[in-house]
Amino acid sequence: MLEAILNINIDLIEILIISMLPITELRFSIPYFILVEELSWQKVFTVSIIGNILIGTLIVTIIGPIMNFFKKNYYLRKIINYIINRTKNKSKMIEIYKFLGLVLFIGIPAPFTGVWTGSLAAYLLSFEKKKSYLGIIIGVMISATIVLIITLFVKELISLIFDF
Repeated sequence: MLEAILNINIDLIEILIISMLPITELRFSIPYFILVEELSWQKVFTVSIIGNILIGTLIVTIIGPIMNFFKKNYYLRKIINYIINRTKNKSKMIEIYKFLGLVLFIGIPAPFTGVWTGSLAAYLLSFEKKKSYLGIIIGVMISATIVLIITLFVKELISLIFDF
């Protein structure tokens, strides 16, 4: 058992962690690990999706409630309120279109969108957890597919131009 744990490929852990980071998420992990590290797109795509869905569900389940708890603390109140207000301002589409808005907000890989903000918005807007999880999964799959297609296109274009 320990031997199996110790034989985990470090690439998988790196992909998982990078895909869970705020701001970059899988919009960075997919192109980076395919184009720079030259890993197989299947591995990168799959692990990036897992990491992104994992962090989204953790935000809805754990981080959102923890932020509300810490909002009561005098010293943390300003920071937490800033994050909450920023999230609410960025997530008007989710507020208006509900589930579809959540899917599109997470699914369209544009600046200031993604699973971190979308998941926190779903929590703050009191979405049912099942709908939040489903919206996160669908949105992440859409986003990952768009990023993968663009990445593979760029990889092919580079190989054609530079004759790799």
